[in-house]
Amino acid sequence: MSTILESTPHSAGFRLAQLARDVQPVWYYLVIGNLALMAFCIAAAGIDPRLLHGVSVWTKPAKFALSLAVYFATLMCFVRYLPHGYLKTLGGRLLVQVTAWCAVLEMLYITAQAALGEASHFNTGTPFHALMYSLMGLGATLLVLALAWMGWVIGRANRLDNHLVLAVVVGLFLTFVLGGGFGGYLGSMSQHWVGGVASDANGIVLFNWARDGGDLRVAHFWGMHAMQFIPLLALCLPAQLSNAWKLAGVMAGSAAYAAFATFTFYQALEGLPFIS
Repeated sequence: MSTILESTPHSAGFRLAQLARDVQPVWYYLVIGNLALMAFCIAAAGIDPRLLHGVSVWTKPAKFALSLAVYFATLMCFVRYLPHGYLKTLGGRLLVQVTAWCAVLEMLYITAQAALGEASHFNTGTPFHALMYSLMGLGATLLVLALAWMGWVIGRANRLDNHLVLAVVVGLFLTFVLGGGFGGYLGSMSQHWVGGVASDANGIVLFNWARDGGDLRVAHFWGMHAMQFIPLLALCLPAQLSNAWKLAGVMAGSAAYAAFATFTFYQALEGLPFIS
């Protein structure tokens, strides 16, 4: 019995959690915290009947919490490509703190607005809400700027003839360009729907994207997740390929991904649904 009890803390899951925490504790706790917040919002949606734009008021904070958990988990995976000890330098500490504070403050506001049954995005009806929406836009801009910063540091510290390194750098910069660009346009609009009914009630499952008109959130989603999809593409390339073919595969896949994300933006502008 004592042997079992003594070995439990050293299980694979426990060691993995310890390793993740040691990589960057601030980002680690943000992953855990956002996953916990997502679970809370899902539970709240089950008992709170209030709706906003046809879906539970808790839908938006749940989705944003998941998105930020994935964002910080991805950054933790990329730490291995940073120069040794970089996160302890001034630049590294700024990278951690800026992303952390932007995420925390944004989630606090989104969750508070959900609890009040009010919109957080496109809500500029009062000077306070207009100010908060502007601050959210600033925070989102800093979150994508941090990716370009991280990509630049990784690119300088590693050889780009390694297809995995190339995929990480390209993915980070594509997220900055596409996610930030589409997000900036989205934020300048008064709503994310283009034609169709201004409601998420009959949207695509999980995403709530419009099925009867354009939805600017689609392109923003694909743009923001280039940082995951491009490295995953690199990992899926056959091991028997030569390095030159792997590099070509990463670049071709990145170009195709960028074209696809841009097409979904065009779709939305034309008032066409991503999936009808």
